[in-house]
Amino acid sequence: MSLLRRIGNLFRRSRIDREIDAELRAHIEMRIEDNVAAGMTPEDARRDALLRFGNPTTTKECAMAADASLALDSFWRDIRYALRQLRKAPVFGATTVLTLALGIGATTAIFSAMNAVLLRLLPAANPKELFFLHLPDDQPYGAHSTGDSETSFSLPVFRTLRQDRRAFSDVMAFAPLSGGKVAVRFGDGLPEQAAGDMVSGNYFSELGVAAATGGTLSMADEDANASVAVLSYAYWTSRFSRNPNVVGQTMSIKGIPFTIVGVAAEGFRGLEQEGSTDLWIPLQRRAELVPWGDPSNQTLYGSPDWWCLRVLARFAPGISAEQAVAEANASFQAEAYARVATPNEAHPRIRLSAVAARGVVGLGDFNEYGQRIRIMMVLVTLVLVIACSNVAMLIVARNAARQREFSLRMALGAGRRTLLRQLLAESGILVVLGSMAGWLFALSATRKLATWAQLEVSLAPDWKVLLFSSMVSITAALLFALAPMRSATNAPLTAALRTSAATSHHSQRGGSTVLTVQVALCFTLLTAAGLLLRTLLNYEHTNLGMQTRGLLVFGITPQKETTDATKLRFYHALLEKMRAVPGVQAATLVGARLGSGWSSNDEPKVDGITYSFSQVPLRTNVVGPDYLRVLGIPLLEGRDIRESDTAASQHVVVVNETFVKKLLPNTNPIGHQLGGLKNRYTIVGVAKDSKYRSVDEAPRAMAYYPYTQNDDSRSTLQVELRTNGNPMTMLPTVERAVHDLDPDLPLEKPMTQIAVFEDSYSQQRLFSRLAMFFALLAALLVGIGLYGTLSYRIGRRTAEIGIRMALGAQRRQVLSMVLRETFQIAGAGIAGGIPLALIAGHFMGSILYELKPDDKLSMAVALVGIVGVSLGASFNPARRASSIDPARALRSE
Repeated sequence: MSLLRRIGNLFRRSRIDREIDAELRAHIEMRIEDNVAAGMTPEDARRDALLRFGNPTTTKECAMAADASLALDSFWRDIRYALRQLRKAPVFGATTVLTLALGIGATTAIFSAMNAVLLRLLPAANPKELFFLHLPDDQPYGAHSTGDSETSFSLPVFRTLRQDRRAFSDVMAFAPLSGGKVAVRFGDGLPEQAAGDMVSGNYFSELGVAAATGGTLSMADEDANASVAVLSYAYWTSRFSRNPNVVGQTMSIKGIPFTIVGVAAEGFRGLEQEGSTDLWIPLQRRAELVPWGDPSNQTLYGSPDWWCLRVLARFAPGISAEQAVAEANASFQAEAYARVATPNEAHPRIRLSAVAARGVVGLGDFNEYGQRIRIMMVLVTLVLVIACSNVAMLIVARNAARQREFSLRMALGAGRRTLLRQLLAESGILVVLGSMAGWLFALSATRKLATWAQLEVSLAPDWKVLLFSSMVSITAALLFALAPMRSATNAPLTAALRTSAATSHHSQRGGSTVLTVQVALCFTLLTAAGLLLRTLLNYEHTNLGMQTRGLLVFGITPQKETTDATKLRFYHALLEKMRAVPGVQAATLVGARLGSGWSSNDEPKVDGITYSFSQVPLRTNVVGPDYLRVLGIPLLEGRDIRESDTAASQHVVVVNETFVKKLLPNTNPIGHQLGGLKNRYTIVGVAKDSKYRSVDEAPRAMAYYPYTQNDDSRSTLQVELRTNGNPMTMLPTVERAVHDLDPDLPLEKPMTQIAVFEDSYSQQRLFSRLAMFFALLAALLVGIGLYGTLSYRIGRRTAEIGIRMALGAQRRQVLSMVLRETFQIAGAGIAGGIPLALIAGHFMGSILYELKPDDKLSMAVALVGIVGVSLGASFNPARRASSIDPARALRSE
């Protein structure tokens, strides 16, 4: 009991001490207030109060408490005063907050996208230590490629690199099972599609990705080429509703049974830049399961010259990226050239390189996608500069009208520090409100941006973006506080006795200079947006060389057919089935889907003469009967591929007009021989040039082989259907027809042929729209700035305009005076914007299509835009100025 009594006494004594300290501080604060009221300075008042109530032991503590109390009181007094000032000017406050929200929000959204696409580290343990190995000089001459020639390695090369412990602590490999998705099936369910990867056994362990349930893959699984699979957490959630009993069940991948051994940790989406991976399996020896859905008869283990694996490495401890690459280059080159041609002058020796593994783009797309993101970042930064300068001008103009207030406060003893603190409080409130609104805008914008860009990775702002946004906001607050500081603190004390003050020529020149810079930046943005918009229009109106309207395309991968003969019989039956579907006019087959970005490439050998790929790059595709007729590609000479072109008949090929111009000029091409891998093909037709990989590709020599005669016939072929009306309405009927043929077959990525080509320039469409949005936003901000500045100036020059009109000036002369001032600013801005626009066009040259960086039409449209904005912003202030009544203007002065 005594212990409890002692504890209670301690608490009571502590409470009494706190009450005494609080009472003492209250007396000190009252004394300070009385001293200040009596005319003492705040410092002398505080010193006197401490001497009156303090003692040698508590004076320092009381001084600190008094200082803190005074600072806190001053802070809240400044905040309350700033809020009262903003309530008096709601239009000014709303305009400022909206302008800041648009500028900060747009900048934050684009920086968030750049952070996710280019800067964010991979979802792995110690991600800063991970590097993609790649080949800046392309693959060795003679190696077979997947299309990703800079990022693909052969299995023997991968194994050699993994064994080099002097350079690497570990090396892992992965590759997609298909260029798109693969057919999967669970139990007795219907066939589905999923995105799958084939990976090395150390894939999960080296990335540090644990299992959410079950286990992951191991080196033993790779060594045994085991039939086991790991599901992604997202796929487990969407397909199985996180049912833990899925572990141990069997699923089929392309008709081959696999046992599900686990689910990867939540949030891990794989390393593919094209989208999230749904499942992973070990490296396989099976001919049916090969990386990229191999277009030829090559297999991972049976084709050592096939470069198809992406490779990710951690360097050995204490070694840099440059040292590791230099160390590994000798063994790499020895293995790389073990099965291909020896390097020579025409084909120099390749070298190994490494790039930090970050972002969601692949190395092949890094330059293109990354450059567009950086261009967008520059454009949106210009928008932010315009927005901030606009707000600064609004604050300067508003504070110029408060000149009497500032002069009076300085006359009563307020110092520059006091005024700066007050201006910081006002600008701080505006920036906080604008930043909050901008953050909400950025959250919404990043979600829409991810949807438009078709990215399956989150673009939501993280701590880096939050730090960036905070720095922008703090910089803006300081800028807005310091912008009007000079005019506020340098105001003459006599201004406190005046009822009005004329606008200084210096402030007018400063405002005009800022507006000129804004117009120059806006002109640059409008020109850049015009270039990207015209590029998009060029994409949309490019002649594809075929009739895409009415075409439906989907992929088919036979699962039960294992030999070439059974596959040919299956595809023949499929074509017959498709032609019998009501509404289908014609049907054919094609190997690589047109417009998908994929192509087969070869060196042409015409009439026994071989041409190097650098001289005449030849693109090839395997096609079905009536291919040209179904696709609507004009036939210039000879005939199309026919049903009679079978494996047993004469081997034939159809070439395009570029092939004839480059390889058989000034001669009849029909009957000439084109060499293949094992056979010679007789040219029987010449087709007009048409697009193959994408809309923006230049004309290249092309050869169409019958799929029945080509030794490298695909296990997956694309079905092209010419239909009546909207092709997508035919999809349910087509699905039923395929199901009748084989219930295990899903339609792979069914879509219209127009949509496939549109997807090939989807990035250009996205960035063109973003650039146009930013340009229009900049034009709106410039218009607001012009309108606000002119309105303010006219309000300050009411007496001057009244005197002019009293002395005989006509309304049209006043109107002309205001418009002339506006167009002087616009003209100076355009003059400064032209070189900026030319510089911007130069840096954008690589992403323009059929357009020059100095395009005159884009600049002309930007010029019209600036003139339109200037007229729209100045019309109402000019009209108001010309309507001023001279008598009322003079009485007001």
